Amino acid sequence: MKFTDNTNVDYKLARKVYSVILIFSLGWLMMIFAAPVFLKIGGPFEKISSYIYLFFSNACHQDDGRSFHLFEHSLAVCSRCVWIYAGFAAGTIFYPLKFKINNINAPSIWLLIIPALILFIDVGFDSFGILMNTFFTRSASGLLLGLVLPMFIIPGFVKFFYEINSFFQNKVNA
Repeated sequence: MKFTDNTNVDYKLARKVYSVILIFSLGWLMMIFAAPVFLKIGGPFEKISSYIYLFFSNACHQDDGRSFHLFEHSLAVCSRCVWIYAGFAAGTIFYPLKFKINNINAPSIWLLIIPALILFIDVGFDSFGILMNTFFTRSASGLLLGLVLPMFIIPGFVKFFYEINSFFQNKVNA
């Protein structure tokens, strides 16, 4: 079924999907900052901190020289990743100001491709020794990408759960 508008999408379901994404993104961001805080507190919190660093090591190189520090300890991810996740959280918070919660139509794919290209150019130029990136370029490229991701992820999840919900309702009513 091709969606041309959002009139068929249940607002309550869309609000639940949005709320889960918002809570998840804020929790994810809080864990990044919790790792050095827990390390600073010490005691049993050091073990929790080590698990947080281990968890994020699967998504980030965690290079100390490319990371922001809090209480003399690096955050759980590098500067670029911090800004991707912070941008995602901010984009999610501000999403309802630009779009309806039950929106299922993503904007032009170019809105995603351009920030992704900027990020890849920043990484590529540094990797090939053409132009060394800086905290600013890593942060800015991460922030740009993070800010636009919710514009694609939220409508996608809303549409996905709407279709799942419709499928089960049709099975029950059949």
